[in-house]
Amino acid sequence: MNLKRLPTFVKAVGLVTVISAVGKLLGFIREAIIAAYFGTTTLADVFFVANLVPTILFTAVGTAIQAGIIPLYVEEKEKSQSGADRLMSILGTFFFIIALLITVLTIFFAKPLVHLVAPGFTEEQRKLTVLLVQIMSPSICFLALTSIATGVLNANKRFVLPAFTATAHNIVIIIATIVLAKSYGVIGLSVGVLIGAASQFLIQYPQLKQYAIRFERSFWQERERVKSTIYMFYPIIIAALAVQLNGVVDRMISSGLEEGSVSALNYGSRLMWLPLSVILTPLITVLYPSIVEAVLKGFGEFLEIVTKGIRMIVFLAVPFLVVMLICGQSLIELAFERGAFNQEATMMTTQTFFFYSVGLIFFALRDYLMNCFYALKATKVAMYSCLITVAINVGLSLSLARVLSAGGIALASSISMVIQTVFLLIYLWKKTKPEQSFLISFFKDIGKLILLFALVLMLVCWVHGGVDHLSAILKVIVVSFITFVTFLVGAFVLRVKEVESVVKMVLRK
Repeated sequence: MNLKRLPTFVKAVGLVTVISAVGKLLGFIREAIIAAYFGTTTLADVFFVANLVPTILFTAVGTAIQAGIIPLYVEEKEKSQSGADRLMSILGTFFFIIALLITVLTIFFAKPLVHLVAPGFTEEQRKLTVLLVQIMSPSICFLALTSIATGVLNANKRFVLPAFTATAHNIVIIIATIVLAKSYGVIGLSVGVLIGAASQFLIQYPQLKQYAIRFERSFWQERERVKSTIYMFYPIIIAALAVQLNGVVDRMISSGLEEGSVSALNYGSRLMWLPLSVILTPLITVLYPSIVEAVLKGFGEFLEIVTKGIRMIVFLAVPFLVVMLICGQSLIELAFERGAFNQEATMMTTQTFFFYSVGLIFFALRDYLMNCFYALKATKVAMYSCLITVAINVGLSLSLARVLSAGGIALASSISMVIQTVFLLIYLWKKTKPEQSFLISFFKDIGKLILLFALVLMLVCWVHGGVDHLSAILKVIVVSFITFVTFLVGAFVLRVKEVESVVKMVLRK
């Protein structure tokens, strides 16, 4: 990425990061409140499984809209803004009708769906799960509208309101939990999830109105255009479903383990995703439109942006990974240990959190590389990589769960992410055929970050042994401070490019 464009890029990433941080802080508070009310009990397991069903079914529509529409919209916008808006109206109408159909089918077939995703549940648990699925199913329609709005606004490089969707969603669920959970239990929480889904679209609607996006009643007359687009989208849809299937596999296997396993996986996964969502997802979001534009100009600029994104993801993730691996139990205690979430729940969740954290960098790189393949329109490669990963995850989960219980399922997810990321990266090199000098430079930069990770991890392990007597919050503060300071100093000494770029930008200012 050109240094002249770096200040604008950093400003965009920084703004989205700050807004996302507020949303994720509220998400953290939301999870902590849910944990306080329900802990790792059967009711918590039921809610998380029920919430998973509409999420899986929506993903097929939502990912196709956000990942598939931006390249099409950007290409059409190069010719005409009105043509791009009309294309979005046609496709948006089609996808909303599909979402409405999925919602109706989910409500009618909730019982067999619950049997499928939670075979280890008792009959009483299944009945309650079915009811919750039916309550939350209309959120599929609202989430489809949200994806359309987010796709359009991000394609026009308007990132602020889409970044606020998590804030709106979490505020609604927090209020619903406090107001409704005591009287109505998980049913009240489910109502909050539905209203929260609606709020994500409503908060973006004022800015979306600036574009001529509307329901296109005559979209059926454009069925040939829709059909050709869907043909291109179907690998994205299958890939998105495959990604969600990893979560389904986790829940299916964990539903047959000890009580609280489903909840422990959920809490561990949510906490692991916190730095991803706050720091790394905004980076991926801001980079994606630029990656799409770069593809239109050739592989040279495309590879420059892609490799810079990979380096930045690894650079930003390393210090968080060190803290998460060393202070996992303290983080769980601070995040969740109150109310119904007791010490036993903390130990169970700490294990899943540790094994999820092992794959932190690869979870982020997988999402980033998937977007790169969507930009290249190599959607079938992305699809096959996801399907292979699901098969690997199933085999590993079944094997490791016998030894490590819920922790084995989390470890299986991390290992499968490593395999998929390596596969995508190797295929990307084969497709773009970068020069050998380019690859040597890239792997030299990554090697510096790996060396830095190892050095900081060893130092922090030694420090942690000396502060183990402190309270959880003090341990996290001390370890985090030492980790980030030593990491930044080490990055400067090793002349890591990301640090040098920021220093140059500051000096230019």
